[in-house]
Amino acid sequence: MYRFNLVFLILSTKTLALCLNYTQNLRPNIVMVMSDAFDGRLTFHPGSQVVKLPYTEYLRKQGAVFLNAYTNSPICCPSRAAMWSGQFVHRTQSWNNFKCLDNNYTTWMEILQKNGYYTKRLGKLDYTSGSHSISNRVEAWTRDVPFLLRQEGRPMIDLIGNASTVKVMAKDWKITESAARWIRHSAASLSKPFALYLGLNLPHPYRTESLGPNAGGSTFRTSPYWLRKVSRELIAVPKWLPLNQMHPVDYYSTFTKNCSSNFTQEEVKDIRTFYYAMCAEADAMLGEVVSALSDSGLLSSTLLMFTSDHGELAMEHRQFYKMSMFEGSSHVPLLITGPGTKAELQVEQPVSLVDIYPTVLELIGVPVPANLSGHSLMPLLHQTPASSAKYRPDWVLSEYHGCNANASTYMLRTGKWKYITYADGSGAPLQLFDLSTDKEELYNVAVHFPALCQRLDRLLRSIVDYPTISQAVHHYNKKQFSDWKSSLGDRYSSVIANLRWHVDWQQNPKYFEAAIDEWLSGSR
Repeated sequence: MYRFNLVFLILSTKTLALCLNYTQNLRPNIVMVMSDAFDGRLTFHPGSQVVKLPYTEYLRKQGAVFLNAYTNSPICCPSRAAMWSGQFVHRTQSWNNFKCLDNNYTTWMEILQKNGYYTKRLGKLDYTSGSHSISNRVEAWTRDVPFLLRQEGRPMIDLIGNASTVKVMAKDWKITESAARWIRHSAASLSKPFALYLGLNLPHPYRTESLGPNAGGSTFRTSPYWLRKVSRELIAVPKWLPLNQMHPVDYYSTFTKNCSSNFTQEEVKDIRTFYYAMCAEADAMLGEVVSALSDSGLLSSTLLMFTSDHGELAMEHRQFYKMSMFEGSSHVPLLITGPGTKAELQVEQPVSLVDIYPTVLELIGVPVPANLSGHSLMPLLHQTPASSAKYRPDWVLSEYHGCNANASTYMLRTGKWKYITYADGSGAPLQLFDLSTDKEELYNVAVHFPALCQRLDRLLRSIVDYPTISQAVHHYNKKQFSDWKSSLGDRYSSVIANLRWHVDWQQNPKYFEAAIDEWLSGSR
């Protein structure tokens, strides 16, 4: 039995006392399983028909599925920083995969520990500063430089093993099995409630080893065993805008992700098929956790939540990876089941990962700080609309400041509308999508609704002073790059020429170095 996505098991003394007449001595266990790059639209109809995800489906039937759950930043580290801190990324200055939370930052897991929980974290955490490759950092710092360089390998597929090959992502399986053993052998005997976090790397694409040590993750790898879980005939080839009609930031992303050349329909369908098969493997890892809880008699006393740090475009909008506000990248899974939750509940209210922190605190009866960016999900889980309307907004915010996008990006999702603006709001065209009629997000209708865009922009500015934040990121990028360049001395030209963009860079290194020097010397 296996599992793939992010799962979070949460029970609250306050909620249990309200709903199940539990006492303070019967606090729930909390288990969170978080995957990487899982498209949230696969957790409900019609996406759930494309690939068999039995354990995700189990959570949906037993508890609640959030139909409009979003990441607060569509890239690994900043997204996880928001989830662990309960704060929007501009508040913690989690600008990219290198700059996130301090090592001593108090997460909700520390709050649980201080309140009598035994806590355990396994697998991918990825929310503190200082990690990730030099190439990833430099690409983020130099995104304002006016050149186009391919930063990734062309997306590709890799079929390994045979019809009996189950464990493709060996590292994730090892960590998952460790979590399952701990549940079976240790958790049941604890004298206090426990909180377990399991972080997976799947279905994030694999590094393309043939491209060398600086390679990005452009390989979609699976086995025939997992391909059998996918209904290839139901996989649609997404529509693309012509390159000359793309938004300039989207075009930059497409080019730097090495997706601007030709792809056949079969190539695109293969990539999407392999991605869905990787999701099935991740779902099986979730199953290992569910089975371990069930075998240990803990399933009924544990709240289970399933989510991910971001999605995966899988060739939608002529891109793979994330770093975009399109649905494939920003829409994440969020399913919660456990004591006090209603079976087969579908929640349409937009929510985001910063909501997890206050939810956990309310669950254990700890006062929720007023300065958190998120709001507890408990009113939505227990269908108290009056309370929900009083305490939570009808919008969610996502922002992006990292590589593969040449401007800070801000997305406001409210009702049927998705509003996106860039940098200080005056450079790149803003975007407005009506998700009720344009699920593929191909028709930017901003010019048709100027009054609505003005209203949404005022709302966005009341949440985040985005021109000021964009300028702060710009100055941070310059300072970081300048310090890095100085630290290399005479090695600078050699090092920068051999990062992930080396194929393009080495065609004209003097031109690209000059472009960077001009950017560094600019007054802005």
